[in-house]
Amino acid sequence: MAVPGNIESLAYCPSIGGWLVLGWIGFGWDAEGAQPEATLNFGGRLVVAEPIICVIDRPDVRKVGTGIVMFIPDQRDLKGMPHDLVLRRGDFAFSTPLVSAQQFDPQTALTHGRNLLAHATRSEEWQNLISLLERPLFTGPDTIESFDRPVFMQVDLAFVCPPSGLWLFGWMLDPFATIARMTLRCGGRSAVIDPREWISISRADVSSGFGEQFGGLSPKCGFLAYFPDVYLPGQAPYIEIETVYGEIGFKAMANVRSAGVDTIKDMLQRIDLRYDELVQGYDRVIGPAIEAINTFRLRNEVGYTRMDFGPRVASPRCSIIIPLYGRMDFMEYQLAFFAGTLSPDHEIIYVLDDPTRQRELEFLSASCYARFRRPFTLVGLAENLGYAPANNMGLKVASGEYICFLNSDVFPDESDWLEYMLQTAENDPKVGIVGALLVFEDETVQHDGCTYERLPEFGNWVFCMHPDKGMTSPKVLRVHEVGGVTGACMVMKAELARRVGGFDQGYVVGDFEDADLCEKVKTAGFSCMVDQRARLYHLERQSQGNQAASWRFNLTLYNAWRFQNRWVRNAERSLVLDEPEAVA
Repeated sequence: MAVPGNIESLAYCPSIGGWLVLGWIGFGWDAEGAQPEATLNFGGRLVVAEPIICVIDRPDVRKVGTGIVMFIPDQRDLKGMPHDLVLRRGDFAFSTPLVSAQQFDPQTALTHGRNLLAHATRSEEWQNLISLLERPLFTGPDTIESFDRPVFMQVDLAFVCPPSGLWLFGWMLDPFATIARMTLRCGGRSAVIDPREWISISRADVSSGFGEQFGGLSPKCGFLAYFPDVYLPGQAPYIEIETVYGEIGFKAMANVRSAGVDTIKDMLQRIDLRYDELVQGYDRVIGPAIEAINTFRLRNEVGYTRMDFGPRVASPRCSIIIPLYGRMDFMEYQLAFFAGTLSPDHEIIYVLDDPTRQRELEFLSASCYARFRRPFTLVGLAENLGYAPANNMGLKVASGEYICFLNSDVFPDESDWLEYMLQTAENDPKVGIVGALLVFEDETVQHDGCTYERLPEFGNWVFCMHPDKGMTSPKVLRVHEVGGVTGACMVMKAELARRVGGFDQGYVVGDFEDADLCEKVKTAGFSCMVDQRARLYHLERQSQGNQAASWRFNLTLYNAWRFQNRWVRNAERSLVLDEPEAVA
């Protein structure tokens, strides 16, 4: 049943997270026992919510209906004003356009609403609306200092994780346990702050500073927290704290910055998690935050330059793709090896993942070609993207039938290494990836295939292991199937590499991309092999420079977390794990 009515004014009020609507509605709306539903139409985009409606006496409409003060929650922040409103309750419906409604500023609307409610009949709806409209407003300054019992909080760093996440690092002390609830607000959006969901961090600087005054404070009063859908561009985020005594105060956040790779490093160097707290920390905070940052930074296709040193190889049999970051000089040593040994029907593609060194590498490339006369291509990325995107860019420009992904710190021990690997790939159509036997400078094994093993200290997550690492190199060489192959040296058909999407770019910097690629290839029905006849030296991780920082280790854990989510948790096909043998 349609009922008449009119909406006379409305305003979006960020402090209460929704729309305050004033007007009148015809008789019949006060049907008992039915929950009302409000729909705001923003030109095809809809906000559907359960409103709070308080009926008030309006002498001017007393013969046809009653006045209403209504709150419609809306934290989606659809731009502009709504075009029309539809209310439903039981069999009654009220629909009206909002074109002629007066648009109040939030403060005026809240004041007007409170004045109208002062003369309304007391009810549950009245109490809910009064409580909402009489909440103190955030005006900019901190106000938690006014609490009767002290509460201390500071957000040292606040980063926006696009499109709408906030990553916070700070500390909090509640020496008298007076905090009842905390809410992070930004514009009309809000998120409950639950200390059980954040990562607790030791902040001895804070606990010792307040310890003499209050005593017995835990050093783990720091926090790292992530809120995925709370930030609105142009709005200042703040924290609302309510005490058990009904006090409400605000804590402002200064210097909110955009997040990037440097943010990831900054945050990760502040944590040290193990066992179950590792899983919880990455599930709730670190994993979603880094995923949001990485997705945003790779959202657009990045430009590149291509320079050919020497003639291009016509219809190459194999394209060797070698990312460069950190140690540029490794290219010179590799080309010296390739010049006298590599078949001329293979093309070499170096991908520079550090645009700040573009000119330096161009000079080195010209020098290398002048000395070795081995043609190669240099692809320069416009941005530093990381291992997976750099390899994928090489795959994009490669024209060979086969692809060899090779690290810049890997050097052949003998001339036929690539021919052996190609032979193994060509002999069996079910072979998807072929790896090599990689050794250290002392001739011991660095890689002869990978297995998977759970590590209890690190969340019982699955990690890639090199079971023969450090062992004496095998005397009898063979080709054998393995669980996975390192990306330091792997050969596969270019068509297969493109079909499975190359390396997954969701991994950051470099770790687990190769294991992920192997799993995609095995899922497609192919096997991974190691051809020990292909023997190369690997100066492990030297191509990336010094990686000893704690952030780098924690980033490896992020990549491990991502691998678990893709291939271990709820996976249709379980990994073959190298489990310890049962003791009889």
